[in-house]
Amino acid sequence: MTGEDRDQHHDQDHPPDPRLLLDGIRDANYHRAGIRCLRLFSADAPTAKRLAAEVERLRARHTPSLASATGHVTAWAGPRGRVEQFSLLNASGRCDDFSRDHDLSCFGKGFHHRAHYPALAALVEALPHLVNFRINVLGPGAALAPHEEHSVVRTRTGTVGVRARFHLPLVTNPQASLQLEGDIHHLEAGNVYLVNHGCVHAAANAGAADRIHLVWDMLLTATAAEVMFGTAAAPEGFTRTRVRAVRPAGRRTVTRWERIAPQVTEAEARHVGFLEPQ
Repeated sequence: MTGEDRDQHHDQDHPPDPRLLLDGIRDANYHRAGIRCLRLFSADAPTAKRLAAEVERLRARHTPSLASATGHVTAWAGPRGRVEQFSLLNASGRCDDFSRDHDLSCFGKGFHHRAHYPALAALVEALPHLVNFRINVLGPGAALAPHEEHSVVRTRTGTVGVRARFHLPLVTNPQASLQLEGDIHHLEAGNVYLVNHGCVHAAANAGAADRIHLVWDMLLTATAAEVMFGTAAAPEGFTRTRVRAVRPAGRRTVTRWERIAPQVTEAEARHVGFLEPQ
């Protein structure tokens, strides 16, 4: 069965049913037919231009963390080449501080440079229950090897739900690819995508210039789901698109990958639900 066959019932003009949304993300997390990648919003040209310009200024003024550095949260994923990360949502205000990027908490963190980067700040503030918000850069020839995280998580209270990941490419090229369960995707600049990081995934930039994405994780609360998938107003400068599964441009067989041990068994995730903020 192809990725198109798996996701075809997610092509629709109306918001997806919450139960189908949760179940679809869960199923793909356990490598079954489900939701791997959806296009959700498109930025208007002025908003995309402002975001790209602010990211360029921020990169010139602040120091990133390097995924290949010993102890980096992404080092286990096999980075090759220059893989930079600017962590914009944390307690310290340092863009190289990734210490709380994956602690599943949306409290005690903030974007400390909002006065200098108003377009970035407006987007951060429009996204409820963020766990992290990052600028991810792949230099020419850089890549992340196939690896498996988990979108199904367990909170401190024992509730099982979803940590959802979203990508907004700002600078890309036809040689930049994202691989999900072997399906190869080319995400278009200026669009917001759900990317199910519970799938075996990899990223590569075979182009001659940097590939730059905004990437963020949200606790999938009822409020967050309404903003990202429902009928709530889109973030300013963005238009909600027809919810559409992203068609792969090709396929590559994956036989080996790195893996984080899952917190939640498939049986425990049978009744996955919306989370509460924590």
